[in-house]
Amino acid sequence: MKTRIYLVSIMAFTLGITFNAQTNSPPAAKTEQLTHSSADNKRILLRLGGKTVPDNLSAENPMAVKTANISGESDRNDLLKLAEALSYQARRLKKEADAKTGNEKNTLLAEAAQYEKNCLLKQIKASEIFGTISQVKFNSNKETIIKLMDVTKPEENKMTRTRALIVSSEKNMQFAKELRQESYTLPNLEARLGTLNNAEEKELLALGEQSQVIELLSKKPKAEM
Repeated sequence: MKTRIYLVSIMAFTLGITFNAQTNSPPAAKTEQLTHSSADNKRILLRLGGKTVPDNLSAENPMAVKTANISGESDRNDLLKLAEALSYQARRLKKEADAKTGNEKNTLLAEAAQYEKNCLLKQIKASEIFGTISQVKFNSNKETIIKLMDVTKPEENKMTRTRALIVSSEKNMQFAKELRQESYTLPNLEARLGTLNNAEEKELLALGEQSQVIELLSKKPKAEM
């Protein structure tokens, strides 16, 4: 009974922050939002880095999450490596420009600036993929937690700790979404990337809290060990 009451309260909290996010979202974002987490996961997977997965796979299936991680991380790593190469070229051109004057110097600096811009764009794209992977993991973890709570029927002291971690993870993930939305209103690429990096930190916090919940619910009472 307590588990059911708790689940209702968590669902109410989740629906509340979802409603707020929808209210503050631009019209285009509203049309993309789905109410069912599994359907939402499938949609995310289908557009992740241009990759596709079979239609019968959702984040409820571990293979779907694995597919997202592998394809997404591969694309992300490629982008970060390319960004590093672009950054190197920018530094090389700037160093070369130090020994030049006039139009030649200006040309080299302009080329370096273009490399720096492309580097930032690659890093931003890599962060977008990280955010998508994080959302897939987050949704999958939520489904795992609900199943564990239904099976384990945790006692009150464990329930209190579980409740606090879940609420905190939901808040951190919602904050991450808001930061990502905010980043696209920033005209400056450096500021945009900085905001996205802050979003990544919140996503990692949310996922870490979910991992604590799963570990807590998976741990058997001492009497049963």
